[in-house]
Amino acid sequence: MVNGDHACGGAIVNEEWGLTAAHCVMPFLHNPDYSISVRTGSNRHDSGGIVHNVTTLVPHEKYSELNNDYDIAVFKVHPPFVFNNVTQPVNVPESGENVDTNWGLIAGWGYFIDFDPILSEDLQYVILPKVNRATCAEDYEGRYDLTEHQICYGFSQGGKDACKGDSGGPLVNNFTVIGITSWGADCGEQNSPGVYTDVIALTEWIKNKTMSTVD
Repeated sequence: MVNGDHACGGAIVNEEWGLTAAHCVMPFLHNPDYSISVRTGSNRHDSGGIVHNVTTLVPHEKYSELNNDYDIAVFKVHPPFVFNNVTQPVNVPESGENVDTNWGLIAGWGYFIDFDPILSEDLQYVILPKVNRATCAEDYEGRYDLTEHQICYGFSQGGKDACKGDSGGPLVNNFTVIGITSWGADCGEQNSPGVYTDVIALTEWIKNKTMSTVD
């Protein structure tokens, strides 16, 4: 949350650290005009649960605003996350671990319609199939270029997708995070799959940053 208002989604990595998209945090780095926090343990983005202040923001050093390459960031919170039956960390895969990436579940409070800027009151989710890289590159040919750190998920016919307000949220398969919601051409448009940061390609970066004591 930025000054108490919903901005992006994220995932819990351990008791002190969370994971989100770099483009979600870049505008607020080292800017005292903004108060950054996260809410856990609630199905709603504006009430309930526990609010944790974000004390440290660490976007990837190679993040590019031009093509959203390396669109990943971690953040440290206080008070620490409290784990219970509704609040749990995701599993960050080990480098080289065999992870099922044929489908992924995304969740968030983002818009239902691209041009209608109304957030969902309650958390929504959808399961999406992986889109072959060549197919995704062809879908976006002439519009956007995919990088090696980006993966695509969605239905060719459209209809179900992430949208504005869902950025930074995790793409998970059986509690293992495999992607971070990054960008897309339109929400749920035909032949315009969602593009996600490939977490498996950046596992070592995540683990190195979230085991540190940077403040």
